[in-house]
Amino acid sequence: MWRNQKVTVIFPAYNEEENIRHAVNDFLRQEYVDEVIVVDNNSKDNTVAEVKKTKAKLVREKKQGYGNAIQGGLKVVDSDLIIIAEPDGTFEGKDVLKLLVYSDDFDMVLGTRTSKELIREGANMGPFLKWGNWFLGKMIEVLFNGPNLTDVGCTMRLIRKDSLKKIQSKFTVGGSHFSPEMMILSIVCKLRVIEISLNYNQRVGTSKITGETMPAFKLGLVMMYFILRSWVKYEVLQRDS
Repeated sequence: MWRNQKVTVIFPAYNEEENIRHAVNDFLRQEYVDEVIVVDNNSKDNTVAEVKKTKAKLVREKKQGYGNAIQGGLKVVDSDLIIIAEPDGTFEGKDVLKLLVYSDDFDMVLGTRTSKELIREGANMGPFLKWGNWFLGKMIEVLFNGPNLTDVGCTMRLIRKDSLKKIQSKFTVGGSHFSPEMMILSIVCKLRVIEISLNYNQRVGTSKITGETMPAFKLGLVMMYFILRSWVKYEVLQRDS
């Protein structure tokens, strides 16, 4: 509990058997975390078996994709404060406290992995990924008059349940570019948003998207197109209103 508010962590999981049990236990060890929900997204390895060895709540989401997995978890959560993270070892449970402290004043607290002081040895955050995420973050910041944004791809974030209700019905992305959609919707719907620096560690296992340059580059193009298309969409809606 955080100031009498229930706290839940959501982990999307696709073939995360190598670290999922450690991640669940790490986050549940944090005194303010009440619950961890793992959303299995059709894993073909022993992810489910590993989750069942923990105290996490297991949810199945058959629609493939990062965004679909997150939405599957958001549909079943009933906590006041919701934290989304990855169970691959890149994020640390202790950073939950950073998010919670800022939740007192903000509706959504976004993480950033681009602070060099917090990028640990072996973390997958070379110049290409770092500046690519920075550039796309700045696109959202400028086009939508948002807060300071330096990492469009950081998947550890917090949102208040009452604020989630304002944007949840507007989700359209089931794939890997769900993160920028959530960021854009939070700004368009006038949520109070801030970005804070988080620790970023070496991944356990192989990344499904950013482990290789070409898939990461293609995802970057998809995100850029989505951001520009969303900007045009909301510009038209504003003119027509």
